Amino acid sequence: MQKKSNRIALRSSSGKTLGFTLIELMVAIFIFAIISIMSYRIISSLVTTKQVVTQAQDKWGGIARAVNKISTLWSKAIPLAVRDENGMLVPAVLGKNKLSGNFDAQIEFTTAGFIGDPEYGSVPPRRIGFRYLNGKLYMITWLYMNRALGNQPQVELLLDNVDKFTVEFLYPDKVWRDTWPLDIGNFVVIPPGFRIYIKMKSKEEITRQWAN
Repeated sequence: MQKKSNRIALRSSSGKTLGFTLIELMVAIFIFAIISIMSYRIISSLVTTKQVVTQAQDKWGGIARAVNKISTLWSKAIPLAVRDENGMLVPAVLGKNKLSGNFDAQIEFTTAGFIGDPEYGSVPPRRIGFRYLNGKLYMITWLYMNRALGNQPQVELLLDNVDKFTVEFLYPDKVWRDTWPLDIGNFVVIPPGFRIYIKMKSKEEITRQWAN
């Protein structure tokens, strides 16, 4: 008795019988499945890596922009005091370790304006503050130097997902303190230097220091 062949047969145009066994077919399917799984894992890994890199770039880009904003504005700080809503003098640079008002800031100072800039024209001096509250760092801009009742500043979100933000001021005795000025009667003195410390909720820590 002739044994049956476990072969799927095809007939070519020349009349010859061509074919492959079921085992060969299963091996081919198995190899194809392995290649497909490997390809999926590689693509998935590339997508995940791209997402991680993008998130890291966004985070560090945001930190860099916030620090650069503080640096740029601090370089324009001038010894010019302002008056609050009650007509009381506010020091040219004011540093607080505790916030009490809706627009209080850890650091607040007066920046110089400019006249006849080719791009921006003329801009008067401004009052700027940086406020940390509930995991967010804000920039506060007063549109007018001397504040009037009911005049609210512009508030801009600079950085999110912040775990801690502190400001310290360098005193003439070379000691760092978290308030300025020590003598409330000295309204126009700018500290010799100040520094900020930022800790993100993702554990990164940034310290930046400026000196006058």
